[in-house]
Amino acid sequence: MRNALSAIFLLGVATTAPGAILWFPHQNIPIPTTFEGIAVDLETGTTSSTAAGLPGGDANFLLGGGAVTNDADQAATSPSWQPVRTGTSNIDSLQQLGIGDTVDASSTTSTGFGASGIPTSHFPEFTPGTPGYLGFSLVLNDNSTAYGWMRVTLQNNNQAGGVIHEWAIQDDGSAIQVGVPEPGSLLLAFLGLGSLFLRRKR
Repeated sequence: MRNALSAIFLLGVATTAPGAILWFPHQNIPIPTTFEGIAVDLETGTTSSTAAGLPGGDANFLLGGGAVTNDADQAATSPSWQPVRTGTSNIDSLQQLGIGDTVDASSTTSTGFGASGIPTSHFPEFTPGTPGYLGFSLVLNDNSTAYGWMRVTLQNNNQAGGVIHEWAIQDDGSAIQVGVPEPGSLLLAFLGLGSLFLRRKR
């Protein structure tokens, strides 16, 4: 029964139709303690831990979750990913968001390339070793801007334990609510659950 519900639920999120939420659940990507870290293409889920970065890469988490940069694609002339911050400078802290918070064009981000973390923590709102949510803007492959959220475990020093757990992107440029899957996927899940109960009653 659980597998059937999971399949129904994923039908609702595994869509690339305009206006869809692209959801990458259960990724649980470890963040290496190296300076190269792990670069992630948020549209495909592709990762790389090479020094050259990742063509098309967006976010780069490094030093075991103690730092993050938007220079994931070293050949890019401008960054595609900007995390939501407490201010518009690249040295302003990353903002921790709560479930249900909104990420959209009014969210505070900086411009240009930037990094946060060791030796001065830019994650004071996050509890080291505990999963938290951050928001972001993202320039998609078609050059449109989208908004999304990530659930990550960050650290306050270079130690193992940082993890990129999951993320979601609202691909049409409209607002997205943190931690909330696509409404259509929830409807499909409830419909599937209802049909299973009806079948059991018969």
